Amino acid sequence: MENNVTQWFIVTAIGGKEDSIADALKEKIHNFGYDSYVRTIRIFKDKLSKEDIFSKNDASLPKSLKNTKNTTWTTLSDGRYKKTYTRIVNKFPGYIFINMIMNPEVWYAVRNTPGILGFVGSSGKGAMPIPISLEEYNKIDNDVVAPSQETTSTGETTTNADESRKVFTTDIKVGNNVEIVGGSFAGMTGDVKALDSNKGVMTIEVEMFGRVTSIEVNYDDVKIA
Repeated sequence: MENNVTQWFIVTAIGGKEDSIADALKEKIHNFGYDSYVRTIRIFKDKLSKEDIFSKNDASLPKSLKNTKNTTWTTLSDGRYKKTYTRIVNKFPGYIFINMIMNPEVWYAVRNTPGILGFVGSSGKGAMPIPISLEEYNKIDNDVVAPSQETTSTGETTTNADESRKVFTTDIKVGNNVEIVGGSFAGMTGDVKALDSNKGVMTIEVEMFGRVTSIEVNYDDVKIA
């Protein structure tokens, strides 16, 4: 029996291509005439910020302290310079959230969209996927610290090159089990899979929605578990 109530479902998608996949899904839903079934396609976004302080004689201080879309320079009271670098990333890499009325035809159309790997909570064998509760969705929504992308668009924010080429350091190594102590993922633990000394972020594998996924976290927001 068809449920006429919209519920939140999560689909897994090819990592790094969530935005374009969501765009293709939105177009497909419209072309198939399923707009009344699929109300919202959402990708949660998160804001990662990094601050660096430079003295006037710092060799890594760029000659031009130009503000860009992602970089802001300010002069401190002691004459030093502060660079704030911000970038918008997918909060849940590999996941797209869909508010929809579960219907066999729509379900088939969604899961057979190129780039979509399947529904979270689906046991296969023709069984309908299980939606997340409204309480679970509201908790995710309340934790967001940057604008999320709803019904998607192609005008996504992109990052600019890091002008200072500053190298970040950490005592944490690849393979370490760590605890996230700051940011949106605080309280989660996982294993370090990669370090990026240019951006000051590390890639950590954590369990999310019953599936292992990779997230990026600032060096300063992590400690050895």
